[in-house]
Amino acid sequence: MTWPALVLWVLIVVGVFVPAQFMLYVFFAAGTFGGLSLLPPGAAGNVPVGTVCAAVLIAKTFMHRRRFVVFLNYALDFRKLGLLGMFSLYMVVTAFLYPRLFAGSVQLYSLNAAANISFLYPSSTNITQPVYMLVSIGLTFVFAYCGQDPTFRKNFLNATIFGAALLLASGIIDMILGDAGREDLLLPFHNATYHLLDTVTIAGQKRVVGFMSEASVFGAACCTNLSFLVFNRQSYSGRLRNIGVPIVVLGLLIMIYLSTSSSAYIGLAVLALVLGLKSIFGMLSVTHTKVSHLRKFLWIIGGGVVCVGIFVCLSHAFLMHVRLLLDSTLFEKTSSSSYVERNAWTQAGVAAFWTTRGVGVGVGSIRTSNWFVNFVASTGFIGLLLFGIFALKTLWPSRIYPDKSSRHLSNGLKLALIPEFTVGLLVGTTPDPGTTIMLTLGLLFALRRERITAMAPSPVETTRTPIRSVKTLAGNGAPAA
Repeated sequence: MTWPALVLWVLIVVGVFVPAQFMLYVFFAAGTFGGLSLLPPGAAGNVPVGTVCAAVLIAKTFMHRRRFVVFLNYALDFRKLGLLGMFSLYMVVTAFLYPRLFAGSVQLYSLNAAANISFLYPSSTNITQPVYMLVSIGLTFVFAYCGQDPTFRKNFLNATIFGAALLLASGIIDMILGDAGREDLLLPFHNATYHLLDTVTIAGQKRVVGFMSEASVFGAACCTNLSFLVFNRQSYSGRLRNIGVPIVVLGLLIMIYLSTSSSAYIGLAVLALVLGLKSIFGMLSVTHTKVSHLRKFLWIIGGGVVCVGIFVCLSHAFLMHVRLLLDSTLFEKTSSSSYVERNAWTQAGVAAFWTTRGVGVGVGSIRTSNWFVNFVASTGFIGLLLFGIFALKTLWPSRIYPDKSSRHLSNGLKLALIPEFTVGLLVGTTPDPGTTIMLTLGLLFALRRERITAMAPSPVETTRTPIRSVKTLAGNGAPAA
């Protein structure tokens, strides 16, 4: 077992016995270690750090009997998270059923052997992948329940920027050790046996990987954290909003550029587009000019002038290097070997979906390079219908919020999902939407609750917090004091 895995195991064990506020921070920190498995080298399979941390957080939230009643109430009530509960049941059953039903009759690229196309047969991934999805879904319930507590939301925001700063630090460490020729010191952080499509350099520039499995994963993680911080900066307070968030955002921008990840570049372009449209609609919706809006407009103009000035001052050699880099990662991407292989995965996923007449091949059966294609090919029309209605219902605009800060946080979370979902469409190899998207949906559900009668005995509190009654918990679906 590598020493980073041992340290994380110690933190996880400590998190079992202390208030879950600690585990919340460990969970967001775990997003930095995407290339690390908690199992010893040579062991069968991989155990991602984030999955274990999320499972502990879920257990600490609902292990109490009365909280478990709330969980069941949410999962069985279609006015709450019942559709997600039904999808979970359907997903688990079909993951075992469909690979056996269509065994030997569907060709695809499997998760265990993605180098060559093969026929569908049941495998161990039909067990592990549903478990990963159940953990992600469990986080939806955690944040739907605990997100009604302002204290929990504050800790969530702080844990998010902590994880983003740690991700930034991992990229800086990778750069320093790479320049010093000591990449071997990072080997303990890369013991996971994932199928990689990675090159060391592009256009003569070393790709920054951090502690991730490959550069595209690192770039996507930076883009996800950047999107969250940009659209939710106003939810932070004091120096964290005015100093901390801008510094981390600038660092993540640099890391995205150095990752040379085409998917991250596209996600960054989508982020800029959404941010621009948000600013335009915000100014058009103002009925009368305010000092704050005028100040924001001046900041936009000033920022544009500064960017143009920096661009003019750049050397011709550097601009040509940037052009060559963009040509290699974006404009000439379709001629690269990685694109050809990933595109073959996705095309096989589309063919598998139609071969089963829209039924699906079961979660864990197929590898693609597009999350949506993988999700539909794995769960079929029924899975898409159940999950799609749940997601649309959660994302649908609502006028019911307990306060102004909740409304702003909800809007920021929705906007931040757009770049992240775009990146997932480009690089998603499994049907799991991911812990970030699922916990965001849970928090959106919590923020739009019509009435909060009392706050939760949330994971940031100790288990000794008294709870009124099972009847109160099950009756209104809101946490009781």
